[in-house]
Parts: sequence; C-alpha cells; structure tokens
Amino acid sequence: MTAEILAERDGGILRLTLARPEAGNALTYPMMTALTAHLAAAGDGPEVRCVVVCGQGADFCTGESPLAEERGAWPAALAHRRPGGAHGAAPLPEQVLVRTLRALPKPVIAVVQGRALGLGLDIACACDIRLVAADASFGDPRVTQGRHAATGITYVLPRLIGLSQAMRLSLLGEQIDGAEAERIGLAYRAVPPAELEAEAGKLAQTVAAMATRSYAVIKQQIREQLDLPYEMALLHSLAVRQTNVIEDRAEGQRAFAEKRAPRYTGR
Repeated sequence: MTAEILAERDGGILRLTLARPEAGNALTYPMMTALTAHLAAAGDGPEVRCVVVCGQGADFCTGESPLAEERGAWPAALAHRRPGGAHGAAPLPEQVLVRTLRALPKPVIAVVQGRALGLGLDIACACDIRLVAADASFGDPRVTQGRHAATGITYVLPRLIGLSQAMRLSLLGEQIDGAEAERIGLAYRAVPPAELEAEAGKLAQTVAAMATRSYAVIKQQIREQLDLPYEMALLHSLAVRQTNVIEDRAEGQRAFAEKRAPRYTGR
C-alpha cells in the first residue's frame, strides 16, 4: 500500500482518497496498485456497503503522472507484461484499475472537485454515480498531447453521454464544468462547491443503508446487457435472478406491507 491512497471506513462507507494534491492527484503505479487492492478488498467483504472515491486538495485526479520516470515501480503482478518499444509501457495497470472499479459488486460514488482529466475522467466514469462541484472541470487532454486512450473510455463515454458529446470531449480536448457535465448526463448532480462534502456524505449514507446485494445484481445486469439484443437481455436477467440470492428481498417486502422503512443488512 502507499500513503498516497488513504482508506477510511465509517460504518459501511469506505472512503478512498487520492492523496497527492501537490501533483493534482496524478496517479503513480504504486497508487494504482494500492487503489486496486482497496477496491478488490471492498468487493470481497460484507462490511463495506458503499465506496466513495475522491481527491485530496483542489483536484479529483489529473490523470497519471505524465513522465514514465515519475510513475514509480511497475506493478510486480504485471512484471511479465512489460515489453519494450517506442510506445513505452502499455497502460495495463490503468486497465486493471478501471476494470476493477467497473466490476465492483458495491455501489461506487465519485465525488469530483477541481479537475478530472485523462485517467481521472476514466476513473470518474467507471464509478456508478458522479456527484460533482458545479465548477469542476472534466476533459480528456490526451488528444492534445498526441496520445490515445487505451483504458476503455472510448467504450464507456459514448454509452454515458452519446456519440456526439463523446466526440466533443475525446476529439477536441475540450473541458467542461460540472454544471455542463450534469446537463449532458455525465454527472448525477452538480452542486455548489461549498456544499459538495455535505451532499456527498448524505448520498453515501443513503446508498449504504440500501440493499447492497441488489446493487450488485443490478450492476451486473446493466454492465453485461449493454450490447445484448433485447430478447437476450431478458434471458440474461432470468439467469442472473436464478443464480443470485438477495436476503434483503424478504425484508423489503415486509417493510412495504407494513408501511415502514426497510432495515437492510446488505446481504
């Protein structure tokens, strides 16, 4: 683990903070490895009911460190997958991180202030819900640097905001603020910067009190059905239903019948 990823748990809420504010929370390889490990552990245990990903200081995340020598040690788990060449190391640690985020069987909230650029945009988009400051800045400067994105954003972004808006961000290198992100569907909600932390706390508490296992099943359905024909999606939903037990389902039905708030356990 590394001190540049802070992990704090309050009840069922795990808060993961990118803590390299002097560099805009740009990610190094050790940070990617630590963040991935924390996410994987959160997905395995029943204690975590909601994950919050945020950045320390002025920014959410400005991408990965721009210079290879600043990114630190290549992850040991990927030692056999680092070929040489003019293109440099492939973005495999980045892919592992984003893939872990997308597949996490727990609800994940990105709380975005300041800049979310490049890999920072990828991370925010891999989360389930994006609560953002109205003056936050979203963008993908890779095209202006003569680079291309290989971390899945070209798959995810058109599905979040449509092809036209995805082309706007990916091809023009244009940056948009949090209010515009909400308008085009990139953000769940944009709030005044001074209210961001309070709103994030309320949202996390609400999500953590809900039926966590239901989140896992619904997320699986949504992710895996993105490219399925409708009839196949129906069959997939049946298969998911038959292979997953949601213990909170009975409590939800009792609470509805008794006209009271449910008391979910997350199982």
